[in-house]
Amino acid sequence: MDNTIYYSKLQSLLQHNQALWQATIVATDGSSPARAGMKMIIPLSDAVFGNLGGGELEHKIIAYARDTAPALPQTISFDLGGSGTTELSPTSMICGGNATVFIEPLHLPQNLYIIGAGHCGKALGKLAKSSGFYVHLVDNRPESIAGDFCAYGHKASLSDYRDVSSAVAFGPNSWIVIMTHGHVHDHEVLQQCLRQPTRYLGMIGSKHKVAETFSKLQQQGFSEAELATVHAPIGLKIGSQSPIEIAISIMAEIIRELRMN
Repeated sequence: MDNTIYYSKLQSLLQHNQALWQATIVATDGSSPARAGMKMIIPLSDAVFGNLGGGELEHKIIAYARDTAPALPQTISFDLGGSGTTELSPTSMICGGNATVFIEPLHLPQNLYIIGAGHCGKALGKLAKSSGFYVHLVDNRPESIAGDFCAYGHKASLSDYRDVSSAVAFGPNSWIVIMTHGHVHDHEVLQQCLRQPTRYLGMIGSKHKVAETFSKLQQQGFSEAELATVHAPIGLKIGSQSPIEIAISIMAEIIRELRMN
């Protein structure tokens, strides 16, 4: 493969601000469709680019990167049939050799999940996207995430909020802002997020509404220490009233958390 084309494609994909890994065949032994030096760029969801020899080996490497989302570089050796070595990752291939691949994360974006894509949610999404976050809009109303939402986020998911894990990938790069329509589902969503790994967890609402929600959660067994990790009421105090002002106050708090903690 022409290196100029490969790295031009890599540069282009990096501009999309989504998770991206590079897989490189570093060694082969015996019969193998892969050859040392072969490379592939693996985005989280877009089409891959490059060549790892094709077949099951290539499919397994792609699936591994996307399913496990490794945050650190790692080396994996694959059994391509016949070795019987339990230390190698198995395949159903019958080539008779093995291949070793080096997988490294090239970009792991900060993912902002906005639970509730109303006026405030979309205003926040627009600011967050321009600030370099990968923005996921989640709502239970099809009309709220229909049409062209690219100005407000990168991805939109429909969820009835009973299982937010189907729309949210929890982890150390996950930022979650809860602002469901009319606060009806805020409590339901917050209880699902509280004991999950996140970088930031915030909920919109008045002091009275937040206190009411926290009281219900304490009755369900959540501790004061757990509730203290929630940024609520969310945002810096700047007297915000309009959707864009509220979004600015929330984004300012998120940026402070990102840069100063």
